[in-house]
Amino acid sequence: MNRDLQTDVLVVGAGPAGCLAAVELARQGVDVLVVERSPFPREKICGDALLEDSLEVLESVGLDEAVKEKAHPIHSIIFVAPNGTECELEGNSFTLPRKELDALLLEEACSRGANFVGGITVSEPLVQDGACVGAVGFDQEGHKISISARLVLLATGANARILRVFGVLINRNHSAIGARGYFRLTETIDESSMVVIYDRRLLPGYSWMFPLGQGIFNVGCGIFLDGGKKMAHIGQNLKSFYKHVQPLSRHLQMAEQIAPIRTAPMRTGFQGARACAPGLLVLGEALGLTFPFVGEGVSSALESGRVAASVALEALEKNDFTSRILGNYERDLRKTLDGRHQGYLVAQRLFHFTSFANLLITKAARNSAVRGVARQILLGQRDPEDVFSLRGMLRVLLLR
Repeated sequence: MNRDLQTDVLVVGAGPAGCLAAVELARQGVDVLVVERSPFPREKICGDALLEDSLEVLESVGLDEAVKEKAHPIHSIIFVAPNGTECELEGNSFTLPRKELDALLLEEACSRGANFVGGITVSEPLVQDGACVGAVGFDQEGHKISISARLVLLATGANARILRVFGVLINRNHSAIGARGYFRLTETIDESSMVVIYDRRLLPGYSWMFPLGQGIFNVGCGIFLDGGKKMAHIGQNLKSFYKHVQPLSRHLQMAEQIAPIRTAPMRTGFQGARACAPGLLVLGEALGLTFPFVGEGVSSALESGRVAASVALEALEKNDFTSRILGNYERDLRKTLDGRHQGYLVAQRLFHFTSFANLLITKAARNSAVRGVARQILLGQRDPEDVFSLRGMLRVLLLR
């Protein structure tokens, strides 16, 4: 049986970007419908880290304490250079599996009045007079669903197909590949630090080992594709790769793998899709908002959800869903995020060189002032483009 639904705002995708937008809109009394192709809760390939800038966005909408209650506290990040040098940056971060984070955000949106339908695969937009006015999809039984909306928020991750059919795709190629598995360690080790390992075979990518509590760790790696770096069948080869990477091999030798290794593409660099079209906004990783170099996308996804909700409220109030109003979304988002994306792109290019990675991490390990600069970058308090430039690098390397 075919179904026809109607709403003010249709959110396609129930990740951090879509759910945060739904929370904010529902809080203001807007009729919001969130659809997701997977039934909830569902797995998501991610490092599961929540850095302090993510917590700041959550705090701004009153959700930080609810997240912290479920999350595992982290007090430092240890960076390991290709030559084995370790640099520890202190901070207050958390880890929480995306399965739990997304479910928490969706639950909050629904408690505020949003509606949710899982198991819906969106196939194409509804178009009227050149503007997006909803979407068509199918449920798990193959029944067609037509959803009319005044505004559509597309938060579908790295799925290039859906961007293409909605007419906003610029570049179909993804920027990186991430792989992760869950392991339970049989030995007792420090669970208050996340470990990031720059192995020369992955540069400018890295591998990681992030504690989730109770002896369980998210272990994975990210490979950026800008330099032609390739690793065939990364998921199948991940365990054998770990055997040659310290300190992973030491810790995982006797570990129990409790979930299969899974892979996913990533879109980075604030590029690859248009931010808006008549009746449509593009959010989160669909817009390429995962940061280059660090591969972190939750904070920018949350920020895009917050900005999208603000712009959507203005568009709904003025009943104007043209670029005159919706164009403010990209303007405001770039004002907040563009500097970090550009700086991280430069850093990613520099970290192709093993000698540079060794030099910078060793300098930071020996110099508290350099560690302070690195911490400011991770917190979003300083644009990485201020540092990863010729003048900026000279300033950092001359710090005493």
